[in-house]
Amino acid sequence: MSCKRANLQKLIKHDVTAFSNTSILNSMERFIRTVHEMEDTILIPSRLLDLTVGDSQDNLQLEDKRSSVIKATLANVDLYRLYNIINQMKIEVLWSQDHMNNAQNLEEDPALLQKFIRARNSSNTSMHSIQSVCTSCNSEFDIVTENNSEAENEDSVSVAARSFKRHLHGLHHNIEKMILAAEYLISRYQTAIDSQA
Repeated sequence: MSCKRANLQKLIKHDVTAFSNTSILNSMERFIRTVHEMEDTILIPSRLLDLTVGDSQDNLQLEDKRSSVIKATLANVDLYRLYNIINQMKIEVLWSQDHMNNAQNLEEDPALLQKFIRARNSSNTSMHSIQSVCTSCNSEFDIVTENNSEAENEDSVSVAARSFKRHLHGLHHNIEKMILAAEYLISRYQTAIDSQA
């Protein structure tokens, strides 16, 4: 983890030695640590087969917040599937393979590939149309268009900033849910092992 933190600090141009406990970077780091703990604890993931959240073997008494989040979001979820999803999310966070999956999906699904190509072509056509209209305009119209573009760019920057904040908040919220799910799996696995001993 110290290597990851050192790399993150290199990205930060200032002499910041740490980041806030409430930052998204801290949440990501906690998620990775929790998943590593989950992997170290759950030595035989197949023991999670045929177990679900809230089944008859679920005797865990969790804190109010944790219990309500788990019951609300994970009710009747297969624990083995949840284990695999959490591991995949860790890989996504560390290696960002989503773009590779999207490329693979495009290759495997010709209809999806055609949809992607049509979207790209219509986007390129629109850009060419805009460029040809702008080049045929007189200079007065260009000045008016430039002023309008600056106003639209300011609005689009504000929209992008709000969107960024909303997505960052959503990411933070979902990472917290995944941390709770990993902690739940650790506890359920330990309880299952202890009951067999």
